[in-house]
Amino acid sequence: MQVTLPAIAFGGSAGEYPVPVAGDGWDRWFRAVALGGSGHYAAAATELRRIATTSTDVVLRSLAASTRAAHLRQGGEHFHAVHHDAHALALLATPVAGFDSATIAGPRVSAWCDALTGLAADDLGRGMFGAAARLLDRVDALLIDSHERIEGSSEWVWHGRPALRSLWVRAELAMYTGDPETAQEHSSSALAVARGCPSQRHLIKSELIAAAAAASAGETTRAIEGAQRVGDAAASAGQLPLWWASAMLLEALGAGGSPSAADLRHELAARGGAMR
Repeated sequence: MQVTLPAIAFGGSAGEYPVPVAGDGWDRWFRAVALGGSGHYAAAATELRRIATTSTDVVLRSLAASTRAAHLRQGGEHFHAVHHDAHALALLATPVAGFDSATIAGPRVSAWCDALTGLAADDLGRGMFGAAARLLDRVDALLIDSHERIEGSSEWVWHGRPALRSLWVRAELAMYTGDPETAQEHSSSALAVARGCPSQRHLIKSELIAAAAAASAGETTRAIEGAQRVGDAAASAGQLPLWWASAMLLEALGAGGSPSAADLRHELAARGGAMR
């Protein structure tokens, strides 16, 4: 049975490679998300660039811009990523011809949330913590307002996933501002959401956030054990960026192993990722 692009990008088939070719613009976005998850950043950027230059769908183009920003941010390029996130938000100011809230609410709300959450994450990397908190408040308000209008099998992609991303960044904000207790609260909430979602990659990322939150609270043993589980799961699922991030955390905790973070960074560079 052929594995679909959405199942690789946002489901339980994250380790599938090679990723199937895209048949249309939305498939290109799913393919780019899947490629980015495995660290094939150059190939992902190619798909996202095609969306930007060929699609007339502003919602799809916004999601593509946010995805490009996320890939840059994973490499520490927050100052570069913010331009893509800002563009993603600006695109959504464009009126939608024949707007039908029943059919477009999910993708459009998700695009708003992705852009705002991305900007909040960019602000973390630039030391703008108050601005990040205000952006996350806007995300949560959007999600509450849209919840009853997003139903069915796409609910995870258009509502659950943006809610989870907001929790990740809230946990990171708490870590950046020296509040380990709040960081652990948000990371625990993220884990609860992730354990009920279909996405293998999002569960691994949530476990990584939880390990980092434990480290921020001085719970070194728990953090090391969590990071080791993340590394094993990411390696098994072919999620090289998360594997590298777990190796970075382990080395910071004095528990580095093989392959080293430098080894994984070298492989990511070969795939088009400049990791800091």
